[in-house]
Amino acid sequence: MLVSLITRIALIFIYGNNLHIGSDDLNYVKSAVALVKRGIFTFHNYNEPTVFVMPLYPFFLATVFIIFGYGFSGMQAVRLIQALFSCITIYFAFRISKKLFNRKTGLIAALLTSFYPPNIVTPGYILTETLFTMLLYILLYYSLEYAQNPSIPGFMILGIIWVAATLCRPTAALYPILLFFYMLVRFRTKVKDMMVLGLAMVIPFILIIAPWWVRNYREYNEFIPLASSSGNPMLQGTYVDYKPTPENIVYYELGENAFETDKIEVKVAKERIMNEFKKDFWGYLKWFTLGKTKHFWLSTFYWKPFLGISTEFAVAYHFFLLLGFTGIIVLFLKDFAKYILPVSLVLYFNAVHCLYMAFDRYAYPLMPVLSMFCAYVILKGIDTIKHYIISQGI
Repeated sequence: MLVSLITRIALIFIYGNNLHIGSDDLNYVKSAVALVKRGIFTFHNYNEPTVFVMPLYPFFLATVFIIFGYGFSGMQAVRLIQALFSCITIYFAFRISKKLFNRKTGLIAALLTSFYPPNIVTPGYILTETLFTMLLYILLYYSLEYAQNPSIPGFMILGIIWVAATLCRPTAALYPILLFFYMLVRFRTKVKDMMVLGLAMVIPFILIIAPWWVRNYREYNEFIPLASSSGNPMLQGTYVDYKPTPENIVYYELGENAFETDKIEVKVAKERIMNEFKKDFWGYLKWFTLGKTKHFWLSTFYWKPFLGISTEFAVAYHFFLLLGFTGIIVLFLKDFAKYILPVSLVLYFNAVHCLYMAFDRYAYPLMPVLSMFCAYVILKGIDTIKHYIISQGI
C-alpha cells in the first residue's frame, strides 16, 4: 500500500492536469465550481439545474475546492485525497479476501490491486471511479461482517454506506437485493428477520437521500429518485458495437432542457430496441448479452500510458486478472453460498451495463473482486506444482 501510494503521488506531481480524459471529468469540475461560486448544482450547462449525475462526487469536489481553491492546488488536493481513497480500497480488498479465503490470498489480492495500472492512474482523474470503488468495497466488507453477525445498528451502518455509494453512482441502488439473497442462501436467515434488518437499512437511506428527492421535485415537479442520465447511454447501446450507420441512425428533437432530452432519448431507445429485436431477435440478443459483455471485460481503462507503463503491459495485466473468472467458476461450483455476494456483484454490474452501455470504465470498480479470485487461482496453481514436484520426487 505504501509503495503504491508513493507511486500514485509521484504520478500526480509529475503529470498534474495532464491527468484527464477530456469529457466527464471537465463537467465534474465545472459542476463543483458552480456549487462553490453560485450554490447551484449543474453539470453540462451552467445555467440549468441538473439531475444528470448523483450529487456526492460534485459535493466532495466542492468541499475540497472551498478549502484549497478551484485552481491547480485544489485539483491536486483532490487527486491526493483520491490516492488515499485508492489505498483504502486496497486495504478492504485484503480484508474481504482474508474473510473469504485466508491471509495469504488477501496479501496477493492486495498486491494485484495495488499495482494494476488503471488503479495507479485513475486516482489522478477527476471522476467518480475512485470514490465509488472505495465505498463499494467498504460496503462489501461490512456486508460480509454484519450478514454473519446481524444487528439493527450494524444494518443501519450498512444503510449509511449504501446511500453514500448510491449518491455517488445510482448503480448501487439495488445492492440490498444481492445482500439479502446472500443471507438467505448462506445463513438461512428468516424472512421476518430480513424484513427488520432491511428496514434498518432503508431508514437511514431515506433520511439521507430525502433532500435530493425534495430538490429534484422542486426543480422539475416530478419525483426523480436517483439520476436522469440513462437516455444517452441507453440509446448508444442500441447500436451494435456502438457504431451507428447512415442507414440505422435515429434523429430526434432535443427537449427544452437536459431532463426532457433524456426522456426523449429513452423513448427513442426503447423504440429502436423493439424494432431491432423484430428484425433479428437472436442476433440482437447476442449483442445485448455476449457482445456488450465482451466490451465490458476485454478492454482496459488505461487509455494513455503514464510513468513508462505501456498500454500493452496494462492490457496484459488486465487479462491476467481475468483468470479470476476461472476461480469464480471453480468456487461457485464448490461452495455457491459462500461466494455468492461478490460473484453476484460482478454479475449484477455486468447485467445492468448490458442494458445500457458496457465498456471498460464501468468494469473498473469490479477489478479488485477479480484480483481476489485471481489470487486464489495463483495459490492453487502453486500448490498444484508443488504437489506434482513432490509426487515425482523432483
